Amino acid sequence: MRGAVFIFFCNCVLAHCWAAPPLPARPVQTTDQARQLLVQGGTFSQRVAILRMAGEIRETLLKGLFLPLESYPVARPLLFVLNPAHPAQVPASFQVVEDPGGVKVQVRLSPPSEEIVSRLSLASPGEEVLPQLERTILAALMTELSLRPSKRFDARADPSPDVILSPPRWLIDALLHKQHHPEAHFFPARLRGIFEANRIPSPQLLLARPENDIRASTDEEVDLARCLLWMLSNRPESRSGLRDVLKTDFTRAPVQSLQKIFPSLGNTPAALQKEWTLAIAAYGTQDEIRALDGRKTQSEIERLLELDLTEIETGKHLTFPLEQFSDFLRMSGARGVLMARQLEWMALLERGHFLYSAVIETYASICSELARGKTTGIARRLREATLERESVSARLSRIHDYVNWYQAVAAPRQNSLKIREFYRILDEKPRVSEAVSGALDKAEAQLREHGEQEDILRVIEDVRRRRREGNPP
Repeated sequence: MRGAVFIFFCNCVLAHCWAAPPLPARPVQTTDQARQLLVQGGTFSQRVAILRMAGEIRETLLKGLFLPLESYPVARPLLFVLNPAHPAQVPASFQVVEDPGGVKVQVRLSPPSEEIVSRLSLASPGEEVLPQLERTILAALMTELSLRPSKRFDARADPSPDVILSPPRWLIDALLHKQHHPEAHFFPARLRGIFEANRIPSPQLLLARPENDIRASTDEEVDLARCLLWMLSNRPESRSGLRDVLKTDFTRAPVQSLQKIFPSLGNTPAALQKEWTLAIAAYGTQDEIRALDGRKTQSEIERLLELDLTEIETGKHLTFPLEQFSDFLRMSGARGVLMARQLEWMALLERGHFLYSAVIETYASICSELARGKTTGIARRLREATLERESVSARLSRIHDYVNWYQAVAAPRQNSLKIREFYRILDEKPRVSEAVSGALDKAEAQLREHGEQEDILRVIEDVRRRRREGNPP
């Protein structure tokens, strides 16, 4: 009897298991190393293509806004869902959802075709394969960053989770252009015509335009967006201000909102328009400027270290070195000259010799602090910048001398001993042009003599080796 009951019980359990629905299959996923981006669905090549595109855009966004390239909580990745039912002609879209892990951003799109996957894997940095998808991914990344706690980015205020701010159109245009044109010397040529024709638009329209505007941005608007990002990146509050841009609603009082984040832009619309005009003049005329070598960069630095001011009482024009800031800082108009000079330093940073980059950044920061009336530690920083500039100049001079020596000697093979011998002979003489020329001639003669002796010994050894082997020379 017990055996029959046991058999009946087993049959019931098996019948229940067969009738139960199967467990839901876990979707196939691919994530990046930091587990910040997660792609579901599609084939492996499709997921990798989308993951690579999103990773490159995320890196451009974080670098452009001076955000740390670090990992954030794994519970809140940016999720990409490749849905085969999603029509290919319908553009990708994203939405903000909330689950037990926190607020997440999901991007829904159709799986890319094999042709698109191949183009994405072979695409160069300047090629735009899926421009609309890139805009959607960048907007989703910016939305996700705007929802992060303020303590992470030191923002002034957090938006409510119920209020999702639309990313500003100008910032997306500027960052996408930076994504495809990372070269530092790629400047907009159209802004020069705007400046010369005196038709500089107000920044209010550029700031207030949201990303969900259906009208596409013109080339001129993209150039203006790049100029605006360049201007804000060179402000004293750039590292904290650009982070707060993501958390600010510019559809209401855009000028006042921007000046609250960047106090150095002034507190009136006229002050902002002045800074905007100076930025367009400085940024839009750089298309004809080429990179400078060491000597030309040094000449530009010496020119920018001299400030021309005018006394209001007498009308007399005076020239002050930047080191004498205590003599001209209280003069009328000094603040405006210093702010304009800061923009010139930043323009020189883009085209000057790379060895002078740290020095130029120091001078630009000094001009910015002096324009705001801060003088603490300025004298010490000016002395350090002067010593660094002289050190760079000496290094470039030695490099130039070495190149001249190498071209004169034209030795096929050089070793470290000969180079050290050259510098030893060069350093034994005073730092005057005739003595250095004599030392170079002496070093060249000695090295040529050593080279000829080595060649003779090598030929003799080769002849002896052939005789031992029985081959005639």
